[in-house]
Amino acid sequence: MHKITRLLSAFFLILVFAVSVTFSYFNSTEVIISFASWQFPSQPVSVWVIGAFVSGGSLGLLLGVGIFRSLKSRAEIRRLRRLLGAAEQELKQLRTISAKGPRK
Repeated sequence: MHKITRLLSAFFLILVFAVSVTFSYFNSTEVIISFASWQFPSQPVSVWVIGAFVSGGSLGLLLGVGIFRSLKSRAEIRRLRRLLGAAEQELKQLRTISAKGPRK
């Protein structure tokens, strides 16, 4: 099963590479991107589009990993606080029982 997964991953990466090369070949018109007062040097459309996908995907992965890790940690903290509260309540009950002494 592991070999099939690796083979499919390799095939997918080769396919993405082939599509990127084809896209770059057919979109070679140079454009200038202006944002407010910034003006970037002219680059082919394919460079801007592929750059946007790569930077957006990378940023999404970085932020997504941090968000899910923090949500998981918060859920674990809530669970542990509940367990701590239950343990403290049980300890309090045991102390009151032992303070009253054994029943006869």
